[in-house]
Amino acid sequence: MKRLSVYFLAILLGLSGCASYAPTSATAPASSSLPFMVTDGNVTVGADPYTQPERLKACFGGDLNDVGVLPIQVIVRNDGDRKILVRPSDVILVIPNCGQFCPAGASAAASKMESIGGVVASGVAFGIIGVLVASNAEDKARAARLEDYKRKELQESRLGPGESASGFLYFVPPPGTKAFNEADVVFRPVCIDDATSSVVKLPVSRLNFNGVKQAGQ
Repeated sequence: MKRLSVYFLAILLGLSGCASYAPTSATAPASSSLPFMVTDGNVTVGADPYTQPERLKACFGGDLNDVGVLPIQVIVRNDGDRKILVRPSDVILVIPNCGQFCPAGASAAASKMESIGGVVASGVAFGIIGVLVASNAEDKARAARLEDYKRKELQESRLGPGESASGFLYFVPPPGTKAFNEADVVFRPVCIDDATSSVVKLPVSRLNFNGVKQAGQ
């Protein structure tokens, strides 16, 4: 009986471990190291789309592209002599013949990676105790994932001359979006002194995004 209890406990601990999430670091890039970069007026922007499954799993704990999320690491540098305001809400992704949309945010990206399959399977195999253990583990993993994604996200920043900001933008194309390989990341930094804005368009390619299925497909 004691051996059975130990075995049962080991199984439950294993369930808990399967639902864990280990945050990872994402090094802030130098603009010159990014595969796509452009300088327009007094602003330089660079981008590095994360599309390879290995990079995605290493940085985000799973293949975000596989669940319809395109994370792009960006950097914005102020090359002028006046302060500028950079906000994720002022960035759009323009896909040829597919429309345009703003970043969805870390919460939306993290929710795409969530699944209740482990809880259901644990309930079938181990009853209410299995459900409770798996549910608690998944709650902790969900919170850790969301915190990690937010930490890596591009934040609203006021940049003085020579200053830069970097982070990820999480784009979630709507259902029905077809596969695409090229897009434009369009930035609209705002000059804080007079509230004027400029438009900086950065073409990116080699995205290999598989598209997003319609609901029910």
